[in-house]
Amino acid sequence: MENIKKIEESLVLDENQRTIKNRNFANLDWAHEYEEDLNFIGCIISSSDFSGANLNGLHFESCQIINCDFSETSLRNSVFKKCTFYNKNNQKGCDFQKSDLRHSEFYDCDISTCNFYRSELFDIKINECQAQGCNFELAEFVTIVSKNMLFSSAQLTKSNFKYSDFEGVQLEKCDLSESNFSAVVFTRANLEGANLTNSAFAPSQYDGLSIYKADLRNAEIAAIDIRALDFSGVEIYEWQMASLLENLGFIIHPDQ
Repeated sequence: MENIKKIEESLVLDENQRTIKNRNFANLDWAHEYEEDLNFIGCIISSSDFSGANLNGLHFESCQIINCDFSETSLRNSVFKKCTFYNKNNQKGCDFQKSDLRHSEFYDCDISTCNFYRSELFDIKINECQAQGCNFELAEFVTIVSKNMLFSSAQLTKSNFKYSDFEGVQLEKCDLSESNFSAVVFTRANLEGANLTNSAFAPSQYDGLSIYKADLRNAEIAAIDIRALDFSGVEIYEWQMASLLENLGFIIHPDQ
């Protein structure tokens, strides 16, 4: 613990030391600290409190971040590569609720069961990640352009979001391609004009979901009940019609 304390103090006091490699940290109390542009490579950080801190520009690469609290933390322009934020022992992810992750990136990470409730996620990139059971309820993927206009931006691509909760989110015209959205909650979500090509689109709850002009070409949509959604302007391939009609009770025969 004494060694951990010395490392913590060096990060605060030594302006020249911005990269920390291959170290283990536990029970760090960094609540409300101010440390920007830090780089952690090959580190293990567990049971630590970063709540309310300013850690903009944080970089984690090949790190394990276990049971950590990032609630209400500012993490703008941060990058996380090949990291795990999921504790397999207790099947629990890290807490990012109400955090600021605008313009941040997750690549090849495991963020399963992490809590992003009401977080600011405008222009976030989540690519090739495991993200099962995450809570994105009421997360903000938008920025205010003018008094009467909001603009959404996010790339949630090539990732597994199975069982995640996206209730009340605005993902209009966002890139959600090649991701798994099986058994997710899309209640009162806006996916108008979203790119869902090559995805597995099978939400378990979708009351109030809007998919106007969404691109669902080559997506797995067999579980969707077309009577429950407005498919106006939605793009699909001809071969996808069969699965939608089967949900209405039609028996589809091949052309003679």
